[in-house]
Amino acid sequence: MTRTEFMHKLRQVFAPSDFKCLSCGAELFERTAFCAECMKDVSFNNGKTCKRCGVAIDGEEDYCGNCAFDKTYFDRAYSVFNYDGNVRKAILQMKFANLGSIAHGFAPYLAFLSVKQNLQYDLVTFAPMSAKSRKVRHYNQAQLLAAEFCDILGVQKLLTETVVKIRETPAQEKLSRSDRKTNLVGSYRIKPDVNVKGKHILLIDDVKTTGATINECAKVLKRAGAARVEALTVASRKEDFNYENEQE
Repeated sequence: MTRTEFMHKLRQVFAPSDFKCLSCGAELFERTAFCAECMKDVSFNNGKTCKRCGVAIDGEEDYCGNCAFDKTYFDRAYSVFNYDGNVRKAILQMKFANLGSIAHGFAPYLAFLSVKQNLQYDLVTFAPMSAKSRKVRHYNQAQLLAAEFCDILGVQKLLTETVVKIRETPAQEKLSRSDRKTNLVGSYRIKPDVNVKGKHILLIDDVKTTGATINECAKVLKRAGAARVEALTVASRKEDFNYENEQE
């Protein structure tokens, strides 16, 4: 069995081809993530967004607090949904309830957004997991999303594992904003057999909160010579950031 055939079978196990609502499980007759009723509790990230990380923001600023005050290694990031309601529930199930098939429902939205934004890239990659976490979960949901994304757009040959996670870290969801920013520092490295020099990289992940994961991955890729790193996530969490407190 070739690696391509193996990956196809793996996706069939975790991402079967029948379409069901990611929230209530109702049968769907088109490739959407949610039924009409559950879609009422879905929030698209199509309002005002940060010009760097793409998170939903209010007020007159062009950048969220993280991008305004922190060092950012990725060049641009985009998210389809806001991380709340049925989208949040589905992502948590995909990550922690052994429901990798949920990636099958989200991937078309990632593909649509990349086309809408006219994203150009030489390689498609994904946020890595530690070996211990992958053994527990049996799959990397970011990899499933990236593989399905490439299948939809017909760019399977561009899918490349570029970054590996070399140490276990506490889950980002359980940490404070300040701890999330430092939790992942030094936990990634570039794969020794991968050449990203001069390339434009598209990094795919499930959710972006403070952006620490994609930023650390982008730092490793940039230090290895990548010319540009853009990120695409299913959802992002709107940050509750106080500019006045940060400037004190």
